[in-house]
Amino acid sequence: MYEKFYGLREPAFNLTPDPTFLFLNKRSKDALDQILYGIERREGFAVIVGDIGTGKTTMCWALLERLARKDIRTAMIQNPMLSELDILRSILQDFGVRPKRKQPSLDFDGLGDETKEIFDADWMEGMSKKQLLDRLNMFLAERAQENVFSVLIVDEAQNVSTTLLEQLRLLSNLETAKKKLIQIIFVGQLELNQKLKALSMRQLNQRISVRFETKTLSREDTERYIRHRLAVAGGAPRLRFGSGTFRAVWRYSRGYPRMINLICDRALLAGYAERAAVITPRLVRKGALALKGLEDAGPKLSQGWFRRLMPFLIPAVFLLSVLLFALSKSN
Repeated sequence: MYEKFYGLREPAFNLTPDPTFLFLNKRSKDALDQILYGIERREGFAVIVGDIGTGKTTMCWALLERLARKDIRTAMIQNPMLSELDILRSILQDFGVRPKRKQPSLDFDGLGDETKEIFDADWMEGMSKKQLLDRLNMFLAERAQENVFSVLIVDEAQNVSTTLLEQLRLLSNLETAKKKLIQIIFVGQLELNQKLKALSMRQLNQRISVRFETKTLSREDTERYIRHRLAVAGGAPRLRFGSGTFRAVWRYSRGYPRMINLICDRALLAGYAERAAVITPRLVRKGALALKGLEDAGPKLSQGWFRRLMPFLIPAVFLLSVLLFALSKSN
């Protein structure tokens, strides 16, 4: 709605995990480089954890984008709340593991002597766990012979059962004399760390070579984050941020990227409604309150200022009462 008014090509603060909007500070850039290095070295396992709304899924999609190469095959599981059989089917499907068959296809002469490959997505129905695993193992071995490495990303991994985690660990045992056949990256909330520390998970935990925790942004990085997203979305040539606005966004969002997106989106919407070219702390406050279903009733005396004034207010009230008493006596 406000994009045209501010000169944006597209929404700058969408909640979708678009990797083109990925903001990397030094810490997250180093972590991404380490994960990519671990994949190049065929090290087996990596873990990305973080609180809700700190950008884990966006980093997943950024990884997939960087791994879009001929010598790497990727798969991503976004819903691990499925049964073990359905998880295995999802992995096979995302890797593109499908039996091929030939079907006649008419060529330009209409002679029908050409063939084309078609894929049957229902071939896994009725297969046992062992049969699915055997097919996956065969696929990984075939790709390795072609010098193609396979990478599996499991999002929301804190919801994966310990049984399935152990099954995925066993997949990492697939290797040739010189290299692993698959790299598995677990992405999840902070509870994933606790799950991996369990005694039953010690074999998996010991094989994790790269660990990274996404964090909330500092005030300075919050400003860089906002400017980065605006630049990617077109620069917003008719938009300025007033004094204290970035600090206000950071204060209301507490540095969570998802909350920064929501608050900035509502602040820009409020600015558009007022035809304001400058986003001020007042508009940020208005946007933050709108997210809670509240309205901005205007500037109020904050509790902090009230506490600061209290030592002066009490003596002033006392002196005023004494003065009024003296005046009443003189009359």
